Amino acid sequence: MYESHFGISGPPFQLSPDPSFYFDSQGHHDALSALRRGLAEPTGFVVVSGEIGAGKTTLVRMLLSELDPSKLVVGQVLTTQLDDAELMRAVAMAFGIPSEADTAEAIEAGLQAFLLALAKEGRRGLLIVDEAQNLERSSFHWLVRLEKGHSPTRIPLKVCLVGQPELREIVASGDLVELRQRIAAQCHLGPLVLNETGAYIRHRLEKVGWKGVPRFEPGAFEEIHRWTGGIPRRINLLCNRLMLSRFLSETTSIDATAVADTARDLRAEIGDTSPLPEPVAPLPVLDEVVPLVAPVEAVAPPAEAPVEIRLRETLEKGVPVKARGKSEKKKDKEPAPPPPAAVDVELDVGIELVSDEQRPSMPALRSAGESRPLLCVVGGQGEHVKAAALMHAMAAHPELPVTLLVRCYANNAFERHKEMFGGLDVAGRLVSLGIAGGTYAGRAAELMKRFEFVVDHCQPAAVIVFDGSDAALSCGLVASRKGLPVLHVGAGLRSGAASDAADITRRLADQLSDVLYTTEAQANQQLAQEGVAAERIRFVGNTLADALQIALRSKLATPNPRERLGLPTNLLNDRNGYGVVILDSAVNVGDRQVLAELINILRAVAHDVPLVWPMHSRTRELLAKFKLDAIVASERIATLPSQSYPSLVQLMSNATCVITDSWSVQEEATILAVPCLTIGLAQERAITTAVGSNLVVGRNKSAATRAVWDCIFNGGRRGRAPDLWDGKAAERIAQHMAVFLAARRNAKDRVTAP
Repeated sequence: MYESHFGISGPPFQLSPDPSFYFDSQGHHDALSALRRGLAEPTGFVVVSGEIGAGKTTLVRMLLSELDPSKLVVGQVLTTQLDDAELMRAVAMAFGIPSEADTAEAIEAGLQAFLLALAKEGRRGLLIVDEAQNLERSSFHWLVRLEKGHSPTRIPLKVCLVGQPELREIVASGDLVELRQRIAAQCHLGPLVLNETGAYIRHRLEKVGWKGVPRFEPGAFEEIHRWTGGIPRRINLLCNRLMLSRFLSETTSIDATAVADTARDLRAEIGDTSPLPEPVAPLPVLDEVVPLVAPVEAVAPPAEAPVEIRLRETLEKGVPVKARGKSEKKKDKEPAPPPPAAVDVELDVGIELVSDEQRPSMPALRSAGESRPLLCVVGGQGEHVKAAALMHAMAAHPELPVTLLVRCYANNAFERHKEMFGGLDVAGRLVSLGIAGGTYAGRAAELMKRFEFVVDHCQPAAVIVFDGSDAALSCGLVASRKGLPVLHVGAGLRSGAASDAADITRRLADQLSDVLYTTEAQANQQLAQEGVAAERIRFVGNTLADALQIALRSKLATPNPRERLGLPTNLLNDRNGYGVVILDSAVNVGDRQVLAELINILRAVAHDVPLVWPMHSRTRELLAKFKLDAIVASERIATLPSQSYPSLVQLMSNATCVITDSWSVQEEATILAVPCLTIGLAQERAITTAVGSNLVVGRNKSAATRAVWDCIFNGGRRGRAPDLWDGKAAERIAQHMAVFLAARRNAKDRVTAP
């Protein structure tokens, strides 16, 4: 989110593999040459190994970008632990071969028919197996048979194995002699050497139009190499954080001290306990110090980038954030508009702002006493239902100001969950910002711009945000810069993954918040470890439990779920009950290979219990794009449009089990005491596995099948609701808000009293 500050066109240090950023180091050059030679051979294995983050996936994608799709058809399998039978079916799905066969012989026959059809067209198949070090031994033997063909009529298949360093040891083991004999090319990616580290950083910056800002001082590249060991992923992670820290501190140079300080912060955040790297030898003293900059004239950043542009960057990597001082300087130059005389308003701020003159005038506000309003900021579906629960509790406290619901994005969340706001006067207090489309950074910048306009007009008493979301961070930073208290509901949550961008966003949102309402004791501990003062933290429980109670109490127009959802007559009457599927994580539904593996798991589960899948329109489009929709339609899997929250909760409450990759659904299943299976690549919600009803099966089909059998025959894992997940969290928050805001008003009155 720092692009505009440094005058570059995009983020240079993304963690996702992108062949357009390929850096031709000596090691990568040699590896790519070996892979080209290996793929030029009609048969044989190609083996690529390397440390995590060394660039294996980028290297393979670079190679694939050179291949002619009219001559080569590529299938990719992302594995964890697959035996030969599981791998066989995964390979078939990787090539888009629908198969109803249950026997190994039938699946192999389908694969051979596919390869024969390719051969008749003058094409051949290439299978890429990622994370191959996790394959079971039987899978390697089956791949050898598949690659070479064991009869004159069989068509060989080119196979590329990609994995971590232990893959080399596996290939070299005694029982895989035949595999070693059939290796056409093998390469191992190591770290960059010292002089390549600086060249790598400059290369990535120049790809996005770097013109010397930020400037890397002498010794900075050496220090980056020291802390990262020359591993590209670690370099990206550290440099991304360095860029963000320079943006937030409004500086444009990076020296060795900044690198070391940032690297230590990163180590502390991810819990890295490995030995500290050896210090870099001191640089010789030169008569003239020449900064390491791009070979063109540097472009200085704007002296005072406006806040709506400057937030574009904060979601990348976290550093301590508190923006009070900046807002105070602004107040000296531009007095804030007077508070409105009244609050009861319907605002529609669907605007495209580029200048003050283009901002529309806001409607007049009607009086609701002297209090300034509260702005309750929501983004996605989950934030809407939690906001509904909180607003019901706040409505019972007349001492609290009027609350405006600020909807950030142009989605249908409010309309879909409108029943949750029943009894509240929301229609006249709805602010729709209408953010949609554009780049990730562009949406954040536009959101800041529009929210700042609303803040200036309404002069709120406080801003309420949820769950450390993108909307929470963008709007929270605007509020913080203007000296407004930020009240963060659902603070302190972390996935625990070192490079999780969502965790970075949550941490930044926590750092700028004045009051942090937490869902569990672990969140309190997490915040304390990150240096948040204890007086800012309040353990209140989970507002999702409150929302569930509202949803369960809601009376649906069509109570019968079969009639309401249009399901087949026998689906909900199966003797084993039914399961509910919720998959929405981009890492699962956005990747064809991963989604195909998860559908393979759902097919296996559906043999034992029919499944109901309320599906986001985006997921439905991806299924069609990946040509997996026909496979789903052929199984006992009923797909539905996304449901209202009461409809979904009531469906889940009677299910045999829930299968999901969503944190919210894992929490809901735990509160409802319904067994939950978490599948795919997304991180699980830790507390639901520790004490709740959640069991992580990942991409292990056998584990998923066993868990479903346990649900059918033994009732499955039920667990218990965590402490304070009792449906009273919203009331605790409302009570504390009333005290907190009254104390702020009293303190202000004492300061302004004559």
